[in-house]
Amino acid sequence: FGRGVGASLRVAPMQPGGLKQYTVPEAKCALAKVIKELAAKQDELNALAAQSDTTEADERAQELMPEITKILGGFFKEEGFPEGPMGAMMGFMAMMQTDVPTRDQLQGMCTRLEAGAA
Repeated sequence: FGRGVGASLRVAPMQPGGLKQYTVPEAKCALAKVIKELAAKQDELNALAAQSDTTEADERAQELMPEITKILGGFFKEEGFPEGPMGAMMGFMAMMQTDVPTRDQLQGMCTRLEAGAA
């Protein structure tokens, strides 16, 4: 493209999450920590979800996001993401840029976490 108009259009792609790119093992570990944090607040989140007027999962997730951001804010900050909803969104995106574990793999991670906490 040289120095013409096209040269200004070439931009390096943004790294997933903007700040951090997880390897598959790092993403699995981070996701396991997120699951553990959310599981510890499951009753609280379920109570909030029960107050929702919507039956749409996406809308309900949006309603819960402020509380989820509070719960996971410290974790995402430690991982190098900005504070607040944008940091949480970036953190989730970074974890999902790798191979997403299957339900059985997630259950195995939770089981290992529970065994380690005992």
